Amino acid sequence: MRGLIAACATCGLLLAGCGSDDDETAGAKPTTGASQVVAATYTPTSDVSSNAAIGKDVAAIRALLAPEGAGAKPDFDAAAEIWSKGKSSTKSDGTNRTLAEWVAKHPAGAGVADALAGTGTAKDLTEEGRAEWIDKGMVVSLAVHALDEFGGAKEKLAAGELDPQEGTIHNVDEVWAYFDAEGEGVVATAAKRAKDFGLAQSALGGAVIAGITAAQAAVNAKDAAGLDAAAESTRGAMNRIFALAVKKYAVEGADDPKARAEGFAFSWGLHGQLAKADLASIQAAFADDAPANAATSVAETLDAAAPKLGFEAPLPPYSGS
Repeated sequence: MRGLIAACATCGLLLAGCGSDDDETAGAKPTTGASQVVAATYTPTSDVSSNAAIGKDVAAIRALLAPEGAGAKPDFDAAAEIWSKGKSSTKSDGTNRTLAEWVAKHPAGAGVADALAGTGTAKDLTEEGRAEWIDKGMVVSLAVHALDEFGGAKEKLAAGELDPQEGTIHNVDEVWAYFDAEGEGVVATAAKRAKDFGLAQSALGGAVIAGITAAQAAVNAKDAAGLDAAAESTRGAMNRIFALAVKKYAVEGADDPKARAEGFAFSWGLHGQLAKADLASIQAAFADDAPANAATSVAETLDAAAPKLGFEAPLPPYSGS
Protein backbone atom coordinates (compact mmCIF):
# COMPACT_ATOMS: atom_id res chain seq x y z
CA MET A 1 0.00 0.00 0.00
CA ARG A 2 2.81 2.42 0.79
CA GLY A 3 4.39 1.85 -2.61
CA LEU A 4 1.08 2.84 -4.17
CA ILE A 5 0.95 6.03 -2.13
CA ALA A 6 4.43 7.02 -3.21
CA ALA A 7 3.44 6.59 -6.81
CA CYS A 8 0.60 8.53 -6.90
CA ALA A 9 -23.95 32.87 16.13
CA THR A 10 -21.78 31.87 18.94
CA CYS A 11 -21.75 28.38 17.59
CA GLY A 12 -18.17 29.13 16.57
CA LEU A 13 -16.56 27.14 19.31
CA LEU A 14 -13.25 25.41 19.25
CA LEU A 15 -14.01 22.13 20.93
CA ALA A 16 -11.39 20.46 23.02
CA GLY A 17 -13.54 17.35 22.81
CA CYS A 18 -14.00 17.29 19.03
CA GLY A 19 -13.41 13.77 17.77
CA SER A 20 -11.70 11.00 19.59
CA ASP A 21 -9.33 11.48 22.49
CA ASP A 22 -7.27 8.71 20.95
CA ASP A 23 -5.66 8.57 17.55
CA GLU A 24 -7.26 10.21 14.53
CA THR A 25 -10.00 7.94 13.24
CA ALA A 26 -12.53 8.26 10.47
CA GLY A 27 -15.25 7.17 12.85
CA ALA A 28 -14.40 9.51 15.71
CA LYS A 29 -17.53 11.07 17.17
CA PRO A 30 -17.46 14.71 18.33
CA THR A 31 -18.34 15.17 21.96
CA THR A 32 -20.65 17.87 23.20
CA GLY A 33 -22.08 19.34 26.36
CA ALA A 34 -19.90 19.54 29.45
CA SER A 35 -16.78 18.51 27.53
CA GLN A 36 -16.98 21.57 25.32
CA VAL A 37 -14.23 24.07 26.00
CA VAL A 38 -14.55 27.49 24.44
CA ALA A 39 -11.17 28.35 22.99
CA ALA A 40 -12.28 31.19 20.76
CA THR A 41 -15.52 32.53 19.41
CA TYR A 42 -16.52 34.16 16.18
CA THR A 43 -19.89 35.79 15.72
CA PRO A 44 -20.99 36.01 12.07
CA THR A 45 -23.07 39.03 11.15
CA SER A 46 -24.71 37.40 8.14
CA ASP A 47 -26.68 34.18 7.91
CA VAL A 48 -24.26 31.33 7.19
CA SER A 49 -26.29 28.56 8.82
CA SER A 50 -26.83 26.83 5.48
CA ASN A 51 -23.12 27.02 4.70
CA ALA A 52 -22.14 25.55 8.05
CA ALA A 53 -24.68 22.76 7.54
CA ILE A 54 -22.15 21.07 5.26
CA GLY A 55 -20.87 19.69 8.55
CA LYS A 56 -23.94 17.45 8.64
CA ASP A 57 -22.74 15.87 5.38
CA VAL A 58 -19.32 15.31 6.91
CA ALA A 59 -20.89 13.70 9.98
CA ALA A 60 -23.15 11.51 7.83
CA ILE A 61 -20.24 10.27 5.74
CA ARG A 62 -18.17 9.55 8.84
CA ALA A 63 -21.04 7.50 10.27
CA LEU A 64 -21.23 5.50 7.05
CA LEU A 65 -17.48 4.86 7.12
CA ALA A 66 -17.56 3.54 10.67
CA PRO A 67 -20.97 1.93 11.22
CA GLU A 68 -21.72 0.57 14.64
CA GLY A 69 -22.55 -3.05 15.27
CA ALA A 70 -20.69 -6.32 15.05
CA GLY A 71 -19.56 -7.10 11.53
CA ALA A 72 -20.83 -3.81 10.11
CA LYS A 73 -18.97 -2.72 6.99
CA PRO A 74 -18.38 0.77 5.60
CA ASP A 75 -21.03 1.83 3.11
CA PHE A 76 -18.85 3.45 0.48
CA ASP A 77 -21.67 3.73 -2.05
CA ALA A 78 -23.88 5.74 0.30
CA ALA A 79 -20.90 7.88 1.30
CA ALA A 80 -20.14 8.56 -2.36
CA GLU A 81 -23.72 9.74 -2.90
CA ILE A 82 -23.39 12.38 -0.19
CA TRP A 83 -19.86 13.36 -1.22
CA SER A 84 -20.81 13.97 -4.84
CA LYS A 85 -24.44 15.10 -4.57
CA GLY A 86 -24.68 16.69 -1.13
CA LYS A 87 -27.53 16.44 1.31
CA SER A 88 -27.79 19.06 4.04
CA SER A 89 -26.29 22.34 2.77
CA THR A 90 -28.38 24.23 0.21
CA LYS A 91 -27.30 27.10 -2.04
CA SER A 92 -29.45 30.15 -2.77
CA ASP A 93 -30.54 28.55 -6.06
CA GLY A 94 -31.91 25.52 -4.23
CA THR A 95 -29.16 23.08 -5.26
CA ASN A 96 -26.95 21.27 -2.79
CA ARG A 97 -23.43 22.26 -1.95
CA THR A 98 -21.10 19.31 -2.26
CA LEU A 99 -17.76 18.53 -0.72
CA ALA A 100 -16.67 17.10 -4.06
CA GLU A 101 -17.11 20.31 -6.06
CA TRP A 102 -14.64 22.25 -3.94
CA VAL A 103 -11.78 19.90 -4.77
CA ALA A 104 -12.81 18.86 -8.27
CA LYS A 105 -9.39 19.89 -9.61
CA HIS A 106 -7.43 19.11 -6.46
CA PRO A 107 -5.58 15.91 -5.47
CA ALA A 108 -7.92 15.50 -2.50
CA GLY A 109 -10.87 15.24 -4.87
CA ALA A 110 -9.24 12.57 -6.99
CA GLY A 111 -8.00 10.72 -3.90
CA VAL A 112 -11.40 10.65 -2.24
CA ALA A 113 -13.11 9.56 -5.46
CA ASP A 114 -10.65 6.67 -5.79
CA ALA A 115 -11.06 5.71 -2.14
CA LEU A 116 -14.85 5.72 -2.41
CA ALA A 117 -14.70 3.43 -5.43
CA GLY A 118 -11.73 1.36 -4.28
CA THR A 119 -10.06 1.90 -7.64
CA GLY A 120 -7.21 3.89 -9.16
CA THR A 121 -4.69 5.15 -6.63
CA ALA A 122 -6.73 3.55 -3.83
CA LYS A 123 -7.09 0.10 -5.37
CA ASP A 124 -4.57 -1.49 -2.98
CA LEU A 125 -5.76 0.27 0.17
CA THR A 126 -7.54 -1.64 2.90
CA GLU A 127 -11.07 -0.56 3.79
CA GLU A 128 -9.57 1.21 6.79
CA GLY A 129 -7.10 3.06 4.58
CA ARG A 130 -9.86 4.04 2.14
CA ALA A 131 -11.93 5.42 5.01
CA GLU A 132 -9.01 7.53 6.20
CA TRP A 133 -8.41 9.02 2.74
CA ILE A 134 -12.09 9.96 2.57
CA ASP A 135 -12.19 11.40 6.07
CA LYS A 136 -9.07 13.51 5.66
CA GLY A 137 -10.07 14.48 2.14
CA MET A 138 -13.26 16.00 3.56
CA VAL A 139 -11.21 18.09 5.98
CA VAL A 140 -9.01 19.29 3.14
CA SER A 141 -12.07 20.15 1.04
CA LEU A 142 -13.43 22.32 3.83
CA ALA A 143 -10.08 24.07 4.30
CA VAL A 144 -9.65 24.72 0.58
CA HIS A 145 -13.09 26.24 0.23
CA ALA A 146 -12.83 28.25 3.43
CA LEU A 147 -9.67 29.96 2.19
CA ASP A 148 -11.18 30.44 -1.28
CA GLU A 149 -13.87 32.62 0.29
CA PHE A 150 -11.23 35.27 1.00
CA GLY A 151 -10.90 35.75 -2.74
CA GLY A 152 -14.58 36.61 -3.00
CA ALA A 153 -14.32 38.92 -0.01
CA LYS A 154 -11.44 40.85 -1.59
CA GLU A 155 -13.30 41.24 -4.88
CA LYS A 156 -16.45 42.48 -3.16
CA LEU A 157 -14.55 44.93 -0.97
CA ALA A 158 -12.81 46.36 -4.03
CA ALA A 159 -16.19 46.74 -5.73
CA GLY A 160 -17.74 48.37 -2.68
CA GLU A 161 -20.21 45.53 -2.12
CA LEU A 162 -20.91 45.96 1.57
CA ASP A 163 -24.43 44.60 1.98
CA PRO A 164 -24.54 43.14 5.53
CA GLN A 165 -26.06 39.86 4.33
CA GLU A 166 -24.63 39.29 0.85
CA GLY A 167 -21.66 41.63 0.61
CA THR A 168 -18.02 41.32 1.63
CA ILE A 169 -18.72 40.38 5.23
CA HIS A 170 -20.76 37.37 4.13
CA ASN A 171 -17.70 35.85 2.47
CA VAL A 172 -15.66 36.35 5.62
CA ASP A 173 -18.42 34.73 7.65
CA GLU A 174 -18.33 31.82 5.22
CA VAL A 175 -14.62 31.31 5.94
CA TRP A 176 -15.61 30.66 9.53
CA ALA A 177 -18.64 28.54 8.57
CA TYR A 178 -16.53 26.09 6.56
CA PHE A 179 -13.67 26.04 9.07
CA ASP A 180 -16.11 25.19 11.86
CA ALA A 181 -18.73 23.20 9.91
CA GLU A 182 -20.82 22.68 13.02
CA GLY A 183 -17.81 21.27 14.85
CA GLU A 184 -17.01 18.75 12.10
CA GLY A 185 -14.49 20.84 10.17
CA VAL A 186 -10.81 21.73 10.48
CA VAL A 187 -11.66 22.99 13.96
CA ALA A 188 -11.80 19.39 15.19
CA THR A 189 -8.45 18.49 13.66
CA ALA A 190 -6.95 21.63 15.23
CA ALA A 191 -8.05 20.55 18.72
CA LYS A 192 -6.61 17.06 18.29
CA ARG A 193 -3.28 18.25 16.92
CA ALA A 194 -2.91 20.76 19.74
CA LYS A 195 -3.31 17.92 22.21
CA ASP A 196 -0.88 15.70 20.31
CA PHE A 197 1.85 18.32 20.41
CA GLY A 198 1.32 19.45 23.98
CA LEU A 199 -0.07 22.84 23.02
CA ALA A 200 -2.88 24.75 24.66
CA GLN A 201 -6.09 23.33 23.23
CA SER A 202 -6.97 26.71 21.81
CA ALA A 203 -3.58 27.33 20.21
CA LEU A 204 -4.13 26.08 16.67
CA GLY A 205 -7.80 26.70 16.03
CA GLY A 206 -7.66 29.92 18.02
CA ALA A 207 -5.09 31.28 15.59
CA VAL A 208 -7.46 30.59 12.69
CA ILE A 209 -10.34 32.28 14.50
CA ALA A 210 -8.09 35.26 15.25
CA GLY A 211 -7.33 35.62 11.56
CA ILE A 212 -11.00 35.48 10.58
CA THR A 213 -11.89 37.98 13.31
CA ALA A 214 -9.21 40.34 11.98
CA ALA A 215 -10.71 39.96 8.51
CA GLN A 216 -14.13 40.88 9.88
CA ALA A 217 -12.68 44.01 11.47
CA ALA A 218 -10.87 44.94 8.25
CA VAL A 219 -14.08 44.68 6.24
CA ASN A 220 -15.92 46.84 8.75
CA ALA A 221 -13.14 49.41 8.41
CA LYS A 222 -13.09 49.07 4.59
CA ASP A 223 -9.40 48.25 4.93
CA ALA A 224 -8.25 46.23 1.90
CA ALA A 225 -4.67 45.89 3.16
CA GLY A 226 -5.95 44.70 6.51
CA LEU A 227 -8.12 42.10 4.80
CA ASP A 228 -5.12 40.86 2.81
CA ALA A 229 -3.07 40.54 6.00
CA ALA A 230 -5.88 38.73 7.82
CA ALA A 231 -6.33 36.30 4.94
CA GLU A 232 -2.62 35.50 4.97
CA SER A 233 -2.64 35.03 8.73
CA THR A 234 -5.58 32.64 8.46
CA ARG A 235 -3.89 30.70 5.66
CA GLY A 236 -0.74 30.28 7.73
CA ALA A 237 -2.70 29.15 10.79
CA MET A 238 -4.62 26.62 8.70
CA ASN A 239 -1.41 25.33 7.10
CA ARG A 240 0.17 24.84 10.51
CA ILE A 241 -2.62 22.45 11.44
CA PHE A 242 -2.02 20.34 8.33
CA ALA A 243 1.75 20.49 8.75
CA LEU A 244 1.49 19.16 12.30
CA ALA A 245 -0.81 16.38 11.14
CA VAL A 246 1.70 15.37 8.46
CA LYS A 247 4.54 15.53 10.96
CA LYS A 248 2.68 13.35 13.46
CA TYR A 249 1.77 10.63 11.01
CA ALA A 250 5.24 10.57 9.49
CA VAL A 251 6.44 9.47 12.92
CA GLU A 252 3.63 6.99 13.55
CA GLY A 253 3.65 5.68 9.99
CA ALA A 254 6.97 3.91 10.45
CA ASP A 255 5.10 0.83 11.66
CA ASP A 256 1.41 1.64 11.14
CA PRO A 257 -0.25 1.45 7.69
CA LYS A 258 -3.32 3.31 8.94
CA ALA A 259 -1.14 6.22 10.06
CA ARG A 260 0.57 6.21 6.68
CA ALA A 261 -2.79 6.57 4.95
CA GLU A 262 -3.73 9.42 7.29
CA GLY A 263 -0.47 11.28 6.83
CA PHE A 264 -0.53 10.99 3.06
CA ALA A 265 -4.12 12.27 2.91
CA PHE A 266 -3.35 15.18 5.22
CA SER A 267 -0.50 16.18 2.90
CA TRP A 268 -3.16 17.09 0.34
CA GLY A 269 -3.86 20.09 2.55
CA LEU A 270 -0.48 21.56 1.61
CA HIS A 271 -0.86 20.99 -2.12
CA GLY A 272 -0.14 24.05 -4.23
CA GLN A 273 1.58 25.83 -1.37
CA LEU A 274 4.78 23.81 -1.24
CA ALA A 275 7.38 23.43 -3.93
CA LYS A 276 6.58 20.30 -5.94
CA ALA A 277 9.85 18.72 -4.86
CA ASP A 278 9.08 19.34 -1.19
CA LEU A 279 5.59 17.86 -1.46
CA ALA A 280 6.97 14.85 -3.32
CA SER A 281 9.58 14.36 -0.61
CA ILE A 282 6.97 14.52 2.13
CA GLN A 283 4.65 12.08 0.39
CA ALA A 284 7.53 9.69 -0.27
CA ALA A 285 7.91 9.37 3.50
CA PHE A 286 4.76 7.26 3.45
CA ALA A 287 6.13 4.79 0.88
CA ASP A 288 7.09 1.15 1.51
CA ASP A 289 10.71 1.92 0.80
CA ALA A 290 10.88 5.09 2.87
CA PRO A 291 14.20 5.32 4.76
CA ALA A 292 14.37 5.01 8.51
CA ASN A 293 14.91 8.76 8.86
CA ALA A 294 11.81 9.66 6.80
CA ALA A 295 10.06 11.37 9.70
CA THR A 296 13.11 13.52 10.36
CA SER A 297 13.23 14.49 6.71
CA VAL A 298 9.54 15.47 6.78
CA ALA A 299 10.07 17.63 9.86
CA GLU A 300 13.05 19.37 8.28
CA THR A 301 11.20 19.96 5.01
CA LEU A 302 8.21 21.47 6.81
CA ASP A 303 10.38 23.76 8.91
CA ALA A 304 12.30 24.95 5.87
CA ALA A 305 9.04 25.63 4.01
CA ALA A 306 7.41 27.43 6.94
CA PRO A 307 7.86 30.96 5.49
CA LYS A 308 6.11 29.89 2.30
CA LEU A 309 3.37 28.15 4.25
CA GLY A 310 2.83 31.21 6.41
CA PHE A 311 3.82 30.06 9.88
CA GLU A 312 6.88 30.28 12.09
CA ALA A 313 9.43 27.47 12.37
CA PRO A 314 10.31 25.24 13.97
CA LEU A 315 7.22 23.15 14.49
CA PRO A 316 7.06 21.60 17.97
CA PRO A 317 8.54 18.11 18.34
CA TYR A 318 6.42 14.98 18.26
CA SER A 319 7.61 11.88 20.05
CA GLY A 320 4.67 9.60 19.33
CA SER A 321 1.42 8.74 21.03
